[in-house]
Amino acid sequence: MKKFFIFANISWKMRILVLSERDDCCGPMASAFLRDYSAKLEVVSAGRHPSREVDPLVVLAMRECLIDLGDYVPRDLATVDPSAFDAVYECPDLPCPESLQACRDLVDYIKNEAFLFFRSL
Repeated sequence: MKKFFIFANISWKMRILVLSERDDCCGPMASAFLRDYSAKLEVVSAGRHPSREVDPLVVLAMRECLIDLGDYVPRDLATVDPSAFDAVYECPDLPCPESLQACRDLVDYIKNEAFLFFRSL
């Protein structure tokens, strides 16, 4: 029995822009999960009207997923060239929750949405 191997260009990375309104909650979550799904993804998150910092409850909830967003600074979409990306993921624009449990639920939702986007690539 013959075995066939296909060698892809392993140096190629797909560039994805995660777009959200404020880049302080769902956008950073989605971009972190997309990075975890594949090392072949280069993911940048940006917001149309970015906040000054990531919501502290988001940082706590993501830390429970072993992802540290404590040093993440929201990025303005005006500083990013969308044409430099292979795909744009428009993140669900949901408000940041006011409790840790609600934030955990949002993390689960965003993780699933990001995975569905990843599967569609």
